[in-house]
Amino acid sequence: MSKSAQVFMLSHEQPPMLGGAGVVAHTVYTGLQTQGVNIKKSAAAVSFSPFIARVIGFFYAIYALCSDVIILNDLYYKKVWLTLFKGRCCKRCIIYLHGSEPEFLLNDSRYHRAFIRMCVSAKKVVAVSDYMQHKLLDCITDENDKAALANNIQVVRNGIDTNCFALQSAKDNTRPFTFITASRVVKEKGFSEVAHELAKLKQQGEQFQWHIAGDGPYLQELKEQVRTLGLTSQVQFLGRLSQAQLADAFNQADVFVLLSNLQESLGLVFMEASSCGCWSIGYNRYGAKEAILPGETGQLINAPSELADAVFNFRRDHDVTRATISAKAQTCFSSNATVAQLRDMILGTK
Repeated sequence: MSKSAQVFMLSHEQPPMLGGAGVVAHTVYTGLQTQGVNIKKSAAAVSFSPFIARVIGFFYAIYALCSDVIILNDLYYKKVWLTLFKGRCCKRCIIYLHGSEPEFLLNDSRYHRAFIRMCVSAKKVVAVSDYMQHKLLDCITDENDKAALANNIQVVRNGIDTNCFALQSAKDNTRPFTFITASRVVKEKGFSEVAHELAKLKQQGEQFQWHIAGDGPYLQELKEQVRTLGLTSQVQFLGRLSQAQLADAFNQADVFVLLSNLQESLGLVFMEASSCGCWSIGYNRYGAKEAILPGETGQLINAPSELADAVFNFRRDHDVTRATISAKAQTCFSSNATVAQLRDMILGTK
């Protein structure tokens, strides 16, 4: 396929919406454009009311049929495609797997067979992590289907924008030791667990700040919990931030901590924080294991009670600096490799 091939990306979720699928949409679209691929995309869902977004979603899916390659990025457009075409018309499709497909497609009788048919007949299925690949295959009980899909799935870990998320030269050295968490503020992301562990550190006389970037339905309950735990003077709520603002916030923090109880498919935010020089701490499970390089960009823990020791270990290790963390993350997590893999996949060069 030539470089003039028309590519169309269908993605309901795009910045400024939070979430991994939106980050992937931005990375893929801008990266392929930079590499000379002729790519267009659907409009972001936030541009319309829910009803209008649904109507326009069906229009974009049909319009995409005119393209040589179609990227189905998020769950929303997979459902639209399955509703319209019942798992057919997929030979030109690249199907992205972000994490919730087994729960919402394979476990739903309306989509189960059609989704398997879609994945087997697609141009390629892209899993954003090894964990996501295994998760999908483990949910398929028919051995013939599993073998066919295993032959058509490829892991392409989404990278980050290392120009945006980079170590900045200026840093306020007079501030206290600072933790930061950036995420949609929902209970399942582990904010309560972090709050309780930081409250213990305060009781031990430790001086620190905890910055929280993001918003969501758990925000008011979290604020009340912060007050109850006596952390009001230590916690600063930053609200929803742009990528540039988030990079600035990471550069004014020492440790990024996210103890999510969800089955995260990758954990791009760990990569972004590390690229800005933050030491990342997350659970030793699911996709976070592929987003943190133990001893180099952060530490994996098994329980909230291990957070304090992880922090003390980091502060005692003088060989690890903001510069070494950032350099390793910039080398290992750049989106350039991701985009190159997709370009080769689209053009059929690999």
